[in-house]
Amino acid sequence: MRYSRTIRHILAGTLICLALVGLSAAYWALAGPSSLLLREDNPRIIEAQRDILRGAIYDRQARPLAETVRLDAGLARRYLRPSTYSIIGYYSLRYGAGGAESAYDEQLSGDRPIENIADYFQRRILNQPQVGSDVMLTLDAEIQAALFRALDGAAGTAVVLDAFTGAVVALVSQPGFDPNSLDADWPRLIEAPGNPFFNRALQGNYPLGGNMYLIWLAQAIESDFDLSWSFTAAADPVDLGDGMISTCLVDEAAAELTLGEALAYGCPAAFASYRQTESAATVDDMLAPFAFHEPLTLPRFPQPESIDILTSAAGLSPAVLELRHALGQGELTTTPLHLAAIIAAIANDGLAVQPALLSGLRPPETERWQPQRVQTAGRRVMEVETAQALQLVMRDARAKLWAPPPDSSLIGAYIARSYSGEETQLWLNGFVAPDNDGALAFVVLLEDTEDVTRLLSIGRDLLDGFANQQ
Repeated sequence: MRYSRTIRHILAGTLICLALVGLSAAYWALAGPSSLLLREDNPRIIEAQRDILRGAIYDRQARPLAETVRLDAGLARRYLRPSTYSIIGYYSLRYGAGGAESAYDEQLSGDRPIENIADYFQRRILNQPQVGSDVMLTLDAEIQAALFRALDGAAGTAVVLDAFTGAVVALVSQPGFDPNSLDADWPRLIEAPGNPFFNRALQGNYPLGGNMYLIWLAQAIESDFDLSWSFTAAADPVDLGDGMISTCLVDEAAAELTLGEALAYGCPAAFASYRQTESAATVDDMLAPFAFHEPLTLPRFPQPESIDILTSAAGLSPAVLELRHALGQGELTTTPLHLAAIIAAIANDGLAVQPALLSGLRPPETERWQPQRVQTAGRRVMEVETAQALQLVMRDARAKLWAPPPDSSLIGAYIARSYSGEETQLWLNGFVAPDNDGALAFVVLLEDTEDVTRLLSIGRDLLDGFANQQ
């Protein structure tokens, strides 16, 4: 009896083991392949990704910006124009993708990874590699290069929009990186000062600072304020509390200035005085049409990051806080892209258009581009008459900034300053309208500098670059 019980226990244990083996075999036969193949550390997935023939990226004139090439060691991604690195981004088997490579990864990579054994059999055993589509962007490589040369390594960003369509014609963010050597440089780049992976045009949130003066001017025009009126003591500094003193950006400013002249010279006192007049609206009512709290962004790209700029405002009186808010040094911030959309709206008679970067797709084994630009409804931020009056004010401001001024009378521009913590930002914003069929809006931002001369030099180089493209 003792031996029979032992045999029964052994038999039961054997049957249980066989059942477990059977269940395990059934799992791996039915459900297991999918879960195993989709694991990120599965070498088959890595091998499949390595063999993807990724689509190329082109500018709007079909000039190549990035491409996949065949080397002895396999496929490799190559980036062809240093001026476009910050917007094209990178693609790496080790570190993923960023910029346009990430935003349009689904199209560039051929839509989907390997999903199951049948899919693997068709695309690997039958030698059917995954092939992606070519992507055409709205960028103009020549204008992009002119923008890149104008910045000449300065920390900051610049963006150019087609004022009528919202197309991103050029976008540069610095400091940047070389995606061709990303894998080797990654440990250094993630620790590098200035965060080269941070796209300042899209993600950077900055106080409006002197850009608020343009908003005040729009409100003054809509309230029928006499723009020929001169304000006294218009070049005086304005005390914003806690050691923050806001002064004119241009020393040549006269003691009496109109609002248009105050915009040209970056003088805050005239606008501080205007807000006390009967024509002035409340700050929040004035800002409402410009949607700074819901900024225009590029779909699929990183969104703006929040910042805290009022850490030094504790203890300030309500009157000083109100003055800061009125002069652009309150809690309100903007991205360079959103501000460029507002400048574009001025050139487009008051209509702001959603920025866009994707222009077309070319599927594998085809020669024809498929247009992808979806025209969205515009957002009216000001009346036509207001926008046209601001165009004239900005043209007058441009004539005061450079000596001699750029040749074209169809250029409008102004400079501004903002403060963020201990840092100072300088802005140069404007538009170029060579004819009635188009206009380009631009925003240039330099970080942590007070060098207005360099800003104006960058602006001159940029405008010359525009002129060479016409």
